[in-house]
Amino acid sequence: LVRALTGVDTDRLKEEKARGITIELGYAYAPLANGDVLGIIDVPGHEKFVHTMAAGAVGIDHALLVVAADDGVMPQTIEHLEILQLLGVRQGTVALTKSDRAPRARLDEVRAEVTAILSATALCGSPIFETAATQADDPGVWALRQHLDLQAQSMPARAQDGLFRLAVDRVFTLPGQGTVVTGTVFAGSAAVGDTLTHSGTGRAVRVRSIHAQNRESSTAIAGQRCALNLAGIAKEEVERGDWIADARALRASDRLDIHLHLLAEAAPLRQWTAVHAHLGTRHLTGHVALLQEGEIAPGTEARVQLVLDAPVFALPGDRLILRNAQASRTIAGGLVLDPFAPARKRRSAARMAYLDAMERVMAASDLAPLLAQAGHGIARSELTLLAGRALAPTALSGSVQLPLADGDALVIGTLHWQALQQRLLEALARFHEKSPDEP
Repeated sequence: LVRALTGVDTDRLKEEKARGITIELGYAYAPLANGDVLGIIDVPGHEKFVHTMAAGAVGIDHALLVVAADDGVMPQTIEHLEILQLLGVRQGTVALTKSDRAPRARLDEVRAEVTAILSATALCGSPIFETAATQADDPGVWALRQHLDLQAQSMPARAQDGLFRLAVDRVFTLPGQGTVVTGTVFAGSAAVGDTLTHSGTGRAVRVRSIHAQNRESSTAIAGQRCALNLAGIAKEEVERGDWIADARALRASDRLDIHLHLLAEAAPLRQWTAVHAHLGTRHLTGHVALLQEGEIAPGTEARVQLVLDAPVFALPGDRLILRNAQASRTIAGGLVLDPFAPARKRRSAARMAYLDAMERVMAASDLAPLLAQAGHGIARSELTLLAGRALAPTALSGSVQLPLADGDALVIGTLHWQALQQRLLEALARFHEKSPDEP
């Protein structure tokens, strides 16, 4: 189907061609009428490769759900749809493939089944196209391509004011070029000549050249699939799951407080449940620490702390997928609230109030609720990290900034600053009253 839509065969591995299935992520691009480029990430459909599917689906704008007319809806179709919901994908299209291999009654049956399944999701009402990709000039493929073109051209551009982050899903070398990483840009923008940081080593890397949406470009911006040619690092030092990012966006943590949605088909979630986690393009293992009394019921939402077995680089608002201990079933998804969660007092009232503030910050891009919870202030560098963007002066209005030795600053809300001043004056007054002869 991808080859029929774009002319590009995304199954490049010998085993993929032999078995007739997608195993690794594949990439295809097609020009649009407005001069832009439609990028397609071909992800595996087989249930054994869901971890690869999750790495490819993260960061996409529009989902093309493929259902074969002869097979119909399969268990992995349902799981892929669940993952799309948990990743926040809200736009989609359905391709009913192999339509030439099924009679009209079967096509209608599968179409009705797909419509019913989508009805309970954000993809409800997505158009369904019947395609026969192996037939030359198939009208269904042509209609699907026209539809995808229109969807891509009407897609609003993502905001570019964030700190640059590219989630690496592939790394290779080119003769005479050096190390090249590819991935989806989650936020911000970068230009040729910029110095970025590799999350795995902490090393500074320089951007030699950029291919954005398979075209040479001077910049890489949020929402694009990009290839960055990097100086200062070897291919062997980079792997899928790493980030190439603005140094200000990288701080490792092995505890994340998240807003979790437990799927209705999952088992009740109990304290210290072992899970596989997929965040960005990284696959990790860990345990779930409940922030409430009693287990979490299927089909409900709750705050939990994810305690990982290895550090990860995350920011508030990042989405993640949780699968069971056997990595055989998706059980939940989550939205990162605080990527630097504490090990102690994680269920206290003060902690819950802080997470309330973080949710308001993400909803309105307003730091005031967070500063209101920080009686002794927050470092400006940490606010930048939590906001995921460089802070404009207006973002810190209503606060006092105290310079720190390393060029950072401690940001304290004005009301907290005034309260601290008052406490200090009252403490001095008590001291002088008790010890009038002391300086």
